[in-house]
Amino acid sequence: MVTEAINIGPRERRKRRLMGVVALTVGVGVAFVLVIMQAPRWSRAIVFFPIWIAGLGLIQSREKTCIALAATGKRNMDAGEESLDDEELIEQLRGKARRINLRALVTAGAITLLALLFPS
Repeated sequence: MVTEAINIGPRERRKRRLMGVVALTVGVGVAFVLVIMQAPRWSRAIVFFPIWIAGLGLIQSREKTCIALAATGKRNMDAGEESLDDEELIEQLRGKARRINLRALVTAGAITLLALLFPS
């Protein structure tokens, strides 16, 4: 029986958290520059991509689950990648990975919408 479906250890979580913070900083910076430069509103849609990456990194870190490793049925608990043998765990991780990706997409979409609505 599986107790907790996770596939990344503390070092891997730190990597994803750092990626998330950097991507969030880039996204906010790009949005700020576009607003200050009075760029056309539609151009702010570009913030979707760094915000999505930020969401992926931060949510993967919090959920202790890498979506790429989940897709391939692997884990990295800080000792390198290992294949998983437990099919129940693999399916739980894949479901969790889908939810992580969906949450990151919804978050990026909502923040992008806010960026588009912000007055010039």
